[in-house]
Amino acid sequence: MRARTASTSEVSLITRKAQRALRSIKRTKSASVKVTAMSAEKITKSDAEWKNELTSQQYQVLRLKGTEPARTGEYDKFYPTEGHFVCAGCGNPLYSAESKFNSGCGWPAFDKCYEGAVDTNIDNTFGMRRVEIVCAKCDGHLGHVFENEGFTPTAERHCVNSVSVKYVEGACDKKEAKVIDGNSIAGNAQNAMSMLIRPAFYFTIGYTALNVLANSATSFMTHNAQ
Repeated sequence: MRARTASTSEVSLITRKAQRALRSIKRTKSASVKVTAMSAEKITKSDAEWKNELTSQQYQVLRLKGTEPARTGEYDKFYPTEGHFVCAGCGNPLYSAESKFNSGCGWPAFDKCYEGAVDTNIDNTFGMRRVEIVCAKCDGHLGHVFENEGFTPTAERHCVNSVSVKYVEGACDKKEAKVIDGNSIAGNAQNAMSMLIRPAFYFTIGYTALNVLANSATSFMTHNAQ
């Protein structure tokens, strides 16, 4: 049985359909690229521009990764029932008012953030391995995130400097999510810090304090004996 050869009109029809399908794929691909580009858009400014726009304390914390003294921040004991918090450097929405809770740590605490609003970095300063949180839009330093402390069902505590954020009235309809995945590098680093490094760090502080007290007592007794 001989195979039927497609006519010129059929070939032309198939070609036109293939071309339309290809154009549709190209349009879809372009749209997805645009969405990705918009979601990953960063705000980049020179050091001089940041210094000009921020207060000295905001610059110290947001750009130089400093930390405000505990229990001194404007939002430490501020618990609004509505509204949200944005990055003090660029206005990027970060946290809902509902996500803020009282942890007693001396800095504003949040148990989740707006999806995609916060990025994480491994921080090895001060002999510890912590997870730094920064604004995903301008890379401004917010603070650190800690896990598995038992405060809320999300098992996350975003310890944030007050000067890194600003409170804004009104709702924000963005979806909220945790920032750490337990299987991620950041999650593993945080778990390791919670299980090993933090107890060792506190033990070292306690041991050093006892030594200082013991040495002071010995010096006092020796001085009195003389």
